[in-house]
Amino acid sequence: MPELPDVERARRLLDARCVGRKITWVQAADDHIVFGGRSSGDIERHLRGCAVVGSGRRGKQFWLALAGGRALLLHFGMTGEIHVRGEATSHYRKIEAAVGDEWPPRYTKLELRFGEDLAVAYTDPRRLGRIHAIDGDAADSPQVAKLGFDPVLDPPTPADFAQAVTRRRTPIKALLLNQAFSAGVGNWIADEVLFQSGIHPEHVAAALSRDQTDTLLAQLKHVCTVAVDVNAESERFPRDWLFHYRWAKGKRATPLLPDGRQIAFVTVGGRTSAYVPNVQALLGAAAAETGDAEVDDAKPGDAGASDADAPPRRKRRRR
Repeated sequence: MPELPDVERARRLLDARCVGRKITWVQAADDHIVFGGRSSGDIERHLRGCAVVGSGRRGKQFWLALAGGRALLLHFGMTGEIHVRGEATSHYRKIEAAVGDEWPPRYTKLELRFGEDLAVAYTDPRRLGRIHAIDGDAADSPQVAKLGFDPVLDPPTPADFAQAVTRRRTPIKALLLNQAFSAGVGNWIADEVLFQSGIHPEHVAAALSRDQTDTLLAQLKHVCTVAVDVNAESERFPRDWLFHYRWAKGKRATPLLPDGRQIAFVTVGGRTSAYVPNVQALLGAAAAETGDAEVDDAKPGDAGASDADAPPRRKRRRR
């Protein structure tokens, strides 16, 4: 599933290719699910002839700002992807359903052309992504406004983060996956942050010490920033990251880190969590007594908890 670094990679790709260009041709698929009930003709009329003046991202939502106060807001869901004709796709890691090499690609939901030399397509084999044609600033749309802090754009202060975390009795892994709390954090990022912090995924958020919340916030910013800095190219992630070894669940051999420490798995917040028992011990008092329902991206557009559960957000940085 695309997470914050993958989405930022896609935003950068669109920003580099599309900003300053005019959309001269549009074709939208007849898909009321992906387009939120709007017709293909309505989407095409909204976008055709518009100049792209900027781009933005918050969490896993990203957008193109259009002249005239309009915007194209995109969300990948499970298998959404951006393609530029004749170039690499927006994802460094291949999604589970190949779309082929033809143009437009298979499963194209929206194709934009900018004159004769530039064509961009959004594909989504599983139809869990969302495309919104918006009047106004995408940053103020309901899909974006309900999100929590972005670990790269506007992380909270350590004090605000500690206060927001320790008033919750949900498992910390589930809280990190809650998009109303930390926008853009998905399954592998949450597992990596908890591993680097030495915190078990089932540890009750309210039972974390101030030292633990400070470490957790620092690692959350570090992991997301490093992944963004290398443009989501996973082969360039540090070799000591759990990321490189966490995908072995279900294989015959016991998954291990290079130094021999075992990787284990547990279900938290409805998601499989990889952790290293030797590093991430769970003491009895820290075990969750209740499990709040949290959301990653199973239902794109849902944020999970209310905004009251999130740390205060700083002023948005727009691009």
